[in-house]
Amino acid sequence: MKFFILLIFWLSAIKALYIPRSSGSSFSWSGFLPGVSWIGIKDASDDQEAFENWVLSQSNISFNGILQNIGGLSSILSSSEVSYGVVVASPSKTNPDYFYQWTRDSALTLRSLIYWLDDHGFPSNSEISKIVESYIENNYHLQRLPNFSGDFNDVTKKSLGEPKFHTNGESFNQNWGRPQSDGPGLRISTIFNYFELLNKYGKSITNDFLKNDANIYFKIIKFDLIYIINNWNINSFDLWEEINSKHFFNSITQLRALKDGIALVKRYEPHNEDFIKQLSSIFDQLKNYILNDSGFTNPSIPYLVETPPLLNSGKRSGLDAATLLGSIHSHNLENSISYEDIPFDVNNNYIFNTVISMVSDMKYRYPINHDKIRFKQNIGVGLGRYPEDVYDGYGSSEGNPWFISTATAAEIFYKTIFKYINNKEDILINNSNKEFFKLFFDDEMNEDEDFKIPFNTPEFNRLIKSLLNYADSFLIIIKDHVDSQNGDILEQFNKYHGYMQGANKLTWSFSSFYNSVRWRIKAIDSINDNLN
Repeated sequence: MKFFILLIFWLSAIKALYIPRSSGSSFSWSGFLPGVSWIGIKDASDDQEAFENWVLSQSNISFNGILQNIGGLSSILSSSEVSYGVVVASPSKTNPDYFYQWTRDSALTLRSLIYWLDDHGFPSNSEISKIVESYIENNYHLQRLPNFSGDFNDVTKKSLGEPKFHTNGESFNQNWGRPQSDGPGLRISTIFNYFELLNKYGKSITNDFLKNDANIYFKIIKFDLIYIINNWNINSFDLWEEINSKHFFNSITQLRALKDGIALVKRYEPHNEDFIKQLSSIFDQLKNYILNDSGFTNPSIPYLVETPPLLNSGKRSGLDAATLLGSIHSHNLENSISYEDIPFDVNNNYIFNTVISMVSDMKYRYPINHDKIRFKQNIGVGLGRYPEDVYDGYGSSEGNPWFISTATAAEIFYKTIFKYINNKEDILINNSNKEFFKLFFDDEMNEDEDFKIPFNTPEFNRLIKSLLNYADSFLIIIKDHVDSQNGDILEQFNKYHGYMQGANKLTWSFSSFYNSVRWRIKAIDSINDNLN
């Protein structure tokens, strides 16, 4: 049985996670530790060093795990079964059978490869860039496949809402939760990320079939934009493929895709003013829907609601890790265009409140988290998909913590740190976020008092340290449950005994962990480069 970090570890961490506060709205403390010495959640250097070594090792293992699940790079997948550039959700073919390519999973996974290219200076003749372009080529063919969601020749392009395909490029013609409206938008934004990288490094498309980036826009991206124009307001299955309704994740990632799409239309057909106006109008309509008409925010609930009809019917609380995934995948802090007009970025109060609401629920819901109950909520726990979940990775019984959800919580706060520092933002504490920020103070806040923590003051820097510690505490949960011998990550870990279960070598699990660690590195670099 895998045990959590010893109790003494957490007790030693607790003090580091609190920020002592003086009376009123001013702050005073001592002992701020600048530099790398405050990485991790434990002060003892041996444990910190072990954690740091594991993080880097597991990140490399996770990236290799992604590559092993992609046709053309894998040493475990047969080329007769998996086409070049195809992302397999998992090599598992039975109990459960995840041996397919999902539009959503593939688009999100490819972002990890694009991040790798950027972090390594886009090396010439890289197999990674060839795979990215093969993925794009594969999607050209997938778009045109007849499927149960519709016909490509239909003016509304409903066929593009088909969620998954066989790994050899054939249609999946069995019953499934379709349509899934998030796929086309995610594909747009992933390809947009790659275009941004090409421009940054002065590179060009090398794939002979694709020819050039303009051709990709006209032959692939434009059709996905037409899909969103015609289908943004339809009912669709959620990213968990269970509920046919309106969902935050689908809507917010479509909004991001429209933002990217408008930039591409202006680049490749600037004289098509009607199309630009149409996309801009849909962007405004969708944004207004998200903010005002959807029910994704509720005046009586502090967190985001993934599927409002389930809340309204009393079937669910609305709390769902999909909202956190929607936040991180609808924003990009590195592209040349700004996403500030897309709501609910990582440092939004609703996002903070969603995380602490999930922690509050799941530290009681999952027995594997019960050793955290005695502490304040500034220690991460294993997070599942949503409180009412009954999928156990094989069938219906009881839901468990997921690696995707837990890694995403960590990424939220690494990105928050990066954004605060990169933008030189003061931290504003008000009634909307006090429930979150008071986790890091050792006395009560005045509920009627709003205050500001100025950028790069000792108070600001200490709070940034606490956010880093909090993010790290979620990675420590993952450390306790991945395979300690080879670093494999499955879909879930059992809520009672902690062993992994569900789909083996899940690509999305590897990708989520890799992305989280990437932002951890960026957060730490920004701290060391910018704070006193």
